[in-house]
Amino acid sequence: MNEIGNPPKKSGLRVSWRGVTLLLVAVILLVFAVQNLQSAAVNFLGATVQLPVWTLVVGSFVLGMFLGGAVRGVVRKLRNKPNSRHS
Repeated sequence: MNEIGNPPKKSGLRVSWRGVTLLLVAVILLVFAVQNLQSAAVNFLGATVQLPVWTLVVGSFVLGMFLGGAVRGVVRKLRNKPNSRHS
């Protein structure tokens, strides 16, 4: 113990659940991308684009995360907004 009574801080590599989870997701995405290299045609508003399947899936996932976060932010803002009708 040091002079304040606290145990000494540990030095070295610190492992957090967030870091472990991020590493696991990155490995899973890498394996998924390697196994899904074939192309798929995407038709949207008359335009046709050829993209690898992994790009479509990961892009959809990221877009869903972004839109989910945006909707969550709007709901929080509306929930925390003072209601001026009931004053």
